[in-house]
Amino acid sequence: MADGKRTPNKDNKFLRIIRKKRVIIPTLAVILVAAAYLTFVFSSIPFIKYWRTIYIETAMTTADHQWLATAFIPKNIIDDVMSKVTDTSDVIGGEEHLSGDGDEEDMSDEDDILDQKKLTVGEADYAGYTVLINDLEEGIVVSEIVGGTYKGKVMLIDDPSRVYLGTTPYKNVEGLRIKAMMAHHGAIAGINASGFADPNDSGHGGDVIGLSYSDGEYWGLAVSYYGSVLLTSDDKLVVGNVNDWQNYDIRAGIQFGPVLIADGTAQIEGSGGYGIQPRTAIGQREDGVIVFLVIDGRQPTWSLGCTMGDMTEVLLKYGVVNAACCDGGSSSVLAYKGEVINKNSSLNPTYGRRLPNAWLVMPKKASEAPDDTQ
Repeated sequence: MADGKRTPNKDNKFLRIIRKKRVIIPTLAVILVAAAYLTFVFSSIPFIKYWRTIYIETAMTTADHQWLATAFIPKNIIDDVMSKVTDTSDVIGGEEHLSGDGDEEDMSDEDDILDQKKLTVGEADYAGYTVLINDLEEGIVVSEIVGGTYKGKVMLIDDPSRVYLGTTPYKNVEGLRIKAMMAHHGAIAGINASGFADPNDSGHGGDVIGLSYSDGEYWGLAVSYYGSVLLTSDDKLVVGNVNDWQNYDIRAGIQFGPVLIADGTAQIEGSGGYGIQPRTAIGQREDGVIVFLVIDGRQPTWSLGCTMGDMTEVLLKYGVVNAACCDGGSSSVLAYKGEVINKNSSLNPTYGRRLPNAWLVMPKKASEAPDDTQ
């Protein structure tokens, strides 16, 4: 310049601002993430503490995704949460029927035990949920269950003698999907029952976990960490701490849990230490009616899943006096007349996962000859 003075370089000033922002913005982002993490992990604010607990319980009660908690949350916090899991291992519901000396009733002689003539599809049932199916011919009612974080379906079966345990014909090799299970056994409806070996979510349903009993045959090995879910010869559901099945007159059974209701008393409130998951439960009313309950989950735009307390509350609304959980997660499935009717979280929701066994419902009329189609 002629006067020897230097004009400030506006471009350099702009670049300096950009450089500062490149440092400040990532730094602020790191600070915000760290603050959010510390708040979530250590805050004592009730709302945050509740959802932290639910998150930990949900992760730790899965078979293969516990790392979602262990990778980010200190062990002492996880241990504290999981030390509060509700223990129902000593509970028994329906114990008076174990000997087979209970009052035997032929529920098929009851006249409209489900009050089906008073129900209308699309309107509320007596528990307040919307009726989806009212099959008077088969004595089956299906209603839609909707809660705060969950959706699912409940099925009521009028005659408990029609409910039985069907198993895969390929034991210790491969399970059957629920539709194939129903076709093989000539069933009109069904839900999943036992758990099975499932490394990395790739199990084929052939290796049952716990003891299973149906058609006079035992399958699997008894485990100490599950209770029993049994149907007696007088068509009563018994749940909980039953050790030696051979001492009792039972016709079907699996091992799973926890117990949700025993002799009319709720055994779990809130999450009970089990988090939010897709779930399956079987229960029975005092009059013998069997209740299947399946809650969908792991689908944020549809249903996250429910707590054990949520399951219990729904079942109590239907008058259930004894109930326990079956296997849950992506195995939770409900089918009727050859179709899956819940929105399960398996990779193949139209068919569900391969299962070792299932609680099935025999049709009132003679069914067609069963087949082995998968």
